[in-house]
Amino acid sequence: MRSGKENVTPSSITQTSTEIVCIFTGARLSEIDAGAWYPVVVNADKSEFKANTAFTIRAPITLISINPVSARTNNVTRISVVGTGLSDITSMYLYNSDYTNISATDVNAISSTMVNGTITLTSAKVDTYQVCVKDTFGTPKCGLSFKITSDAVGSLDLSSSPSGASVLLDGTVKGTTPITIKDLDVGSYKLIIKKEGYTDWMRTAKVTNGGTTSYDAVLDAKTVATTAPTAAPTTAPTTVRTTKVSTLAIPTKWVDTPTTVPASPLEGAVIIGAIGIGILAVRRKY
Repeated sequence: MRSGKENVTPSSITQTSTEIVCIFTGARLSEIDAGAWYPVVVNADKSEFKANTAFTIRAPITLISINPVSARTNNVTRISVVGTGLSDITSMYLYNSDYTNISATDVNAISSTMVNGTITLTSAKVDTYQVCVKDTFGTPKCGLSFKITSDAVGSLDLSSSPSGASVLLDGTVKGTTPITIKDLDVGSYKLIIKKEGYTDWMRTAKVTNGGTTSYDAVLDAKTVATTAPTAAPTTAPTTVRTTKVSTLAIPTKWVDTPTTVPASPLEGAVIIGAIGIGILAVRRKY
């Protein structure tokens, strides 16, 4: 029983005159909150006896992740395990059914979610192991994978033309050329050397034990596509002519026809008079 919680009964009970054994299955325990619970014995006459010492229900141990996930044989590595229910962890080890367990030292439960330990891999076999932890009650929990790799290493010496190109090894950026990458596991890697304005240079790089493999990448400049100029329109633009209406008066067309003016009676008399005077002057002269 626990204050404020519903009583929990066991899945089965066996008893002698000196002992009562109660079995709680894992499924039943998963329904019980972590914390202090007190055992209570109920007699046939319904009388109850509560224990003075609490029975502690602990959170389940789960292993979520490990860092690092691998190490080389004949090396010493500090590893961290993240999970739940780790506050009571007192030991850690690597397990593979084909070999003897590799126990960690300096195991430290930092909190309920993290525990650290040091793994010494002297003469450890190259293989994949499970990471296991055990609490103060001797409860083990395994599950995460940890890989022990060969301690054979080599180097890559990389350059390029032009220099200053980015180097990617198995998708991880390692720096720019020229560069020497040391302490690499022996084996094959996907090598990409790239630079803006140039085509990527790709190879399968080989790393040998104790050796340095060199690669000199000659980068090809990318071809810049030219854009054709826009063609001039084939149809000539239509010009609309606008005629402005003039406000000036247009003179009447000239007609070359003599105008007949009627004779004045006075003008006729003047002419006849002048003739008469002339005749008279002639007669007087003679």
